[in-house]
Amino acid sequence: MGESKKYGINTRALHTQKRIELPTGDVMSPIHLTTTYANSVPGESEYFYGRVSNPTREIFERTIASLEGIENYDELPALAMASGMAAISLIAELVKPDENVVISKDVYGGTTNFFATIARKRGLEVNFCDMYDKEKLESFINNKTKLVWLESPSNPNMNIYDIKSISDIVHSENALLVTDSTFCTPFITRPFEHGVDIIMHSTTKYIGGHSDTLGGAVVTNNQEIYETLYEYQKTSGGVMAPFDAYLCQRGLYTLGPRMELHSKNAHQLAEYLSKSEHIKEVKYPGLPDSPNHDIALKQMNYFGGMLSFFLEDHIDQEKYWDELHLYKLAVSLGGVETLIEVPYLMTHEKVTGLDGEVINNAFEDLIRISVGIENIEDLIEDMDSALNASKK
Repeated sequence: MGESKKYGINTRALHTQKRIELPTGDVMSPIHLTTTYANSVPGESEYFYGRVSNPTREIFERTIASLEGIENYDELPALAMASGMAAISLIAELVKPDENVVISKDVYGGTTNFFATIARKRGLEVNFCDMYDKEKLESFINNKTKLVWLESPSNPNMNIYDIKSISDIVHSENALLVTDSTFCTPFITRPFEHGVDIIMHSTTKYIGGHSDTLGGAVVTNNQEIYETLYEYQKTSGGVMAPFDAYLCQRGLYTLGPRMELHSKNAHQLAEYLSKSEHIKEVKYPGLPDSPNHDIALKQMNYFGGMLSFFLEDHIDQEKYWDELHLYKLAVSLGGVETLIEVPYLMTHEKVTGLDGEVINNAFEDLIRISVGIENIEDLIEDMDSALNASKK
């Protein structure tokens, strides 16, 4: 392919160079399902066991690293894991007992649960912080702090944080900034450009894109961190399976145009909801009156396919769910189809901190939508019909 930096992001999604070029000239990389490889010389083969290396997983790892802006993806490919939670667990291996992790309060519920329970049982000190409160953040970070964890936009409240200013605070104590960039993908925000050290994705979501594959990916621009994580990846064994890697790689080929359409649809739906008499409040960074809209303009190419909102009290929620037809009541996000959920009841259960503080407690009546790629006029009509039919 030549040097990836000479190409645009959509081109890199299609033409990142493979490590292995087959003599058959396959235009699309095939699935390598083998678990082991024949060696010509003992101990000297490039490939010897599927947990350690697999050509299908490698092309996906190289491509997602290239999309995140890693030019030397030969030396710094991504690390593809079996799920988004496996990717989170991999990053957490960087933290030793008694070291400190600072997590944004407003993140995916699984992230909160992992650090509030499993990480603490392993002896990690974990602090949850409102990332808008810079003084509080600075008070939590010290010479024991290894990681600071952030989402922007956040899940489910769609908060936008100034990643660069947070990275400056984090790096002042030589800690590492991690961002979960699942909502954005590299086609909306490229966190390395804003001072981030480690990026993670749940590839189950937009990267896979079709609600049919589980996976996670970790990308870093630091060689030492990569080598440490690679040792953990191949030893712990939570790697992405070849078939899932194939589906994720295929997802990358269309990720750019899909993210553009997801974002366009979500923006129009958010504008409709913001004007509806049935809606109290809409949370979407693309709306001009959204908090930190100016920061979103700096950090995001589009405003994404996710939004949240509150219904007015005169809407009967039980009837509302029955009246929706194109919006599937389901957890997860990022598929081509539109999904709707109540985070408080479905993905963001209450977690209590060591001091009794409730962490990541999503508002009970907050509704989150992952806007798909259907015709937007159909999505708006279905929403409008459901709202009007659900008035008490």
